[in-house]
Amino acid sequence: MTHRSSRVLAAIGIVALALTATTACTTGAGSPKPSASVSQPATSASPSRNPDSGQEPVKGAAESFSAWLAASRVPDVGTACAGLAPQLVQRMIAELNANAGVNVSACEEMIAATAQLYKAAGQDASVDIAVQHETATDATLFVTYGASGDCGTVVMHRPGMEWIITEQSQECAR
Repeated sequence: MTHRSSRVLAAIGIVALALTATTACTTGAGSPKPSASVSQPATSASPSRNPDSGQEPVKGAAESFSAWLAASRVPDVGTACAGLAPQLVQRMIAELNANAGVNVSACEEMIAATAQLYKAAGQDASVDIAVQHETATDATLFVTYGASGDCGTVVMHRPGMEWIITEQSQECAR
């Protein structure tokens, strides 16, 4: 795999938009400390019931991110795009166009293109997720990808029933 492909895979995989080259994940003294670690395959998402309504499923941020990652790899472009903030989509499209030798203009094209890149690279979607902070509406996760060791901080917001990955998400500092 070329350095350029590795960089794009890492940026899209952790929903980050780093402008520097990526290598292996290292957490230095300045890295935030996770409060809980959840090692999950991307396809494991079993929602619990909302105690107020008894009917609506409620997912934690880690489960929601895992479900998003699984959808992005299939790809289920509708589900994957619904889980991204519009500002993040714009930055991800710019990063993909600048570094992957492809030209996409919409989220659906971006998700389809990155799913193809992951398949071509033979990378699975296994991740280790450490919840750094989570409230009913906001969460910060530290994600490390098993296949590459790449990592990043995923910042999420839940304005309603579903979590959205925000533009504050970023790769580990290199």
